[in-house]
Amino acid sequence: MRRLLTFCALVALALPAGIQAARAEGAADGTLAVKNATGLVMVNANGVIIGHADKASRITITDADHTDGRVIVLGADSKVAITPTKTVYKGDDIRFKLLGGENILFIRGSGISLSAVGEGKVSLDGGNVANDGKYSIDDGPFKSLPDSYQTFSFGG
Repeated sequence: MRRLLTFCALVALALPAGIQAARAEGAADGTLAVKNATGLVMVNANGVIIGHADKASRITITDADHTDGRVIVLGADSKVAITPTKTVYKGDDIRFKLLGGENILFIRGSGISLSAVGEGKVSLDGGNVANDGKYSIDDGPFKSLPDSYQTFSFGG
């Protein structure tokens, strides 16, 4: 019982410092949201990216360091490892999670929706499609995807 009380007291003393450290680390984190996009979406970020691509999509994920996070892809019709760090997925209903670390996510297709938290850059190109989807950076208002290739920063 005495050991349990000592352990609880130590945890209670360490908890505020741990919370403060987590807040300081997350202070630079930003957000990215993409809804029902058609065209090209490329995210180069250090953080978490979760999303989905509906129709005739091609997703390329580059994960330079397999030890700093986790990549999960479900629903792809095909998967081809181009290099030890770069993999291409194709299909009509692909779901993906890039959990931590620095990754590059390149998607060409339609019905692209994703959320990202962290720090990085996003490149978007909706082409000249009327309903090319929407995006929001760092909790800003949603805007239509640009008609030509443009790059934006989030977080940091």
